Amino acid sequence: MNTTPVTWDLTDLFAGADDPKIDSALAALDVRATAFSANYAHRVGQLTPAEFAVALQEYEGIHRAMTFPAAYSELLFAGDTTNPAHGALMQRMQERSVAVAQHLLFFELELVEISDEKFAELLANPDVAQYQHYLEHERAARPHRLSEPEERILMEKSVTSGQAFSRLFDESIAAMTFTMTLNGETIELSESEILNKSYDPDRAVRKAAAEGISAALSKNEKFFTYITNVMVYDKSVNDRLTCYDNAEAARHLSDEVDTTTVHTMINSVVAHYGTVARYYKLKREIMGLDKLYHYDRYAPILSDTATISWDESVKIVRDSYTAFAPEMGEMVDRFINENWVDAEPRPGKRSGAFCAGLAPDWHPYVLMNFLGKKRDVMTLAHELGHGIHDLNAGGQKLLQYYPSLAAAETASVFGEMLTFNELLAEEHEPMAELALLTGKIEDVFATVFRQTAMYRFEQGVHTARRAQGELTPAQVNDIWQTNLQEMFGDSVELGEGHACFWMYIPHFIHTPFYVYAYAFGQLMVMALYARYKKEGAAFVPHYQEILRAGGSARPADIMAKAGININDPVFWDGGLQMIDELVTKAEKVWALAKK
Repeated sequence: MNTTPVTWDLTDLFAGADDPKIDSALAALDVRATAFSANYAHRVGQLTPAEFAVALQEYEGIHRAMTFPAAYSELLFAGDTTNPAHGALMQRMQERSVAVAQHLLFFELELVEISDEKFAELLANPDVAQYQHYLEHERAARPHRLSEPEERILMEKSVTSGQAFSRLFDESIAAMTFTMTLNGETIELSESEILNKSYDPDRAVRKAAAEGISAALSKNEKFFTYITNVMVYDKSVNDRLTCYDNAEAARHLSDEVDTTTVHTMINSVVAHYGTVARYYKLKREIMGLDKLYHYDRYAPILSDTATISWDESVKIVRDSYTAFAPEMGEMVDRFINENWVDAEPRPGKRSGAFCAGLAPDWHPYVLMNFLGKKRDVMTLAHELGHGIHDLNAGGQKLLQYYPSLAAAETASVFGEMLTFNELLAEEHEPMAELALLTGKIEDVFATVFRQTAMYRFEQGVHTARRAQGELTPAQVNDIWQTNLQEMFGDSVELGEGHACFWMYIPHFIHTPFYVYAYAFGQLMVMALYARYKKEGAAFVPHYQEILRAGGSARPADIMAKAGININDPVFWDGGLQMIDELVTKAEKVWALAKK
């Protein structure tokens, strides 16, 4: 095992941006897509069940063939956004993906027009029935589909509108440098490096880092506000054309959750904002401070500057998964030993972390930036949770492989819980236990409460943009500050410098209204983990069944297999009560530590 963070090996996909196999793959793909259109356009509704099954399998095969060059370009770009060849390849793949999709568009549109009687006849064929959930989900979007010429225009223009601005955002953030001045010394840092300073035990370092972030973002406020205005307006145009009556509706339909369910969860979380204020008042007491500011939110309870090695981090995560299910520990080993992980921080690399699942018969790829901190262990556990989810779903068809975004965070957050409780069980000194506990509480708060506040920020921005026209930086800043401050109440003062922190968050640009899924996943995991603690090993097969389902059913139906009703407000309140109990435990440990 490597002693330093690993880099992934993408050569199992292609040898490089100039690999001639990419051109060969694209040429073959064009032939298949063109032939598919010639064979089936304007007659999908007349196909026999057996003919429809053949067409559906070829449709899926074309999607799979496009996945690999497209995913390769995105992974290559994420690893180094400053390399022009990487950006050029990704742009090329986006354009070719749209060109292929143009050939397939008719199939999607004709599918939704099939009568219910004919559709039932098709599903009677076993080869078609394997795709039942995918087909039903596609047909649910019928009210929002346009004519084929209109859909073609939207599809082709996406390359020069939404996708173009998303790429511009990524490249700009990755290229930014942040200046931090402390004790007369000025240093330049990347986004990942300066955000890491938010966790420094030295308050002067945290404050200087926050000021550096604010200064760099404020300097570019017109740029980021313009991108936001364009993306929000572009979405409003698409929503209007496709008959969605509000900015969130398309996301919820795609995620296969009811808007009422999402709002029930959001309202439940907001009703528990008092838990956040209660905790930060406790933290203020622990730290002996008169007031907490935004740069104190993630301050460690103990001034522990020790780092943790990559090897040790991998061992902790592997052992946590192994204790739950040995086969999951073996999956962790595969990710590390077979170089499916890129954890090395380096200039030009995309910040943050993600796991990319390509296809049921292929392995996922994980990207993160390992800086030797304990929270990096949790990030590794989180992303490997996604990867383990993907591997478990390997028995699904490609069209039903990817879990809904509403369910996608379940395995990742569950992996974090396994790892955290493994660490907590080994800690017996009160202040060290308190440090672990408060760190976890803050992670949960970031996942549940902060993401909820950010969702409400998105609601505010999209509503204001549609009603008032283009927004100024000050207007967006105000919407951000108002929603985030409400979460903290009077326990933390979000200074003026915090007002621009929305600018570096990619989810608002890439996937509008996605952030609710983090809270959704965390609260579902609270319920799942409670079941695990109660049932022990008997719960493991039920959990694995959830992972194996992939995207083959609605999240509500998948969770129902574990006895969870996500449409019941009591369910969300139960998860939030467990968070409140973590705060209560921290209060008790602090009382013990003070003695």
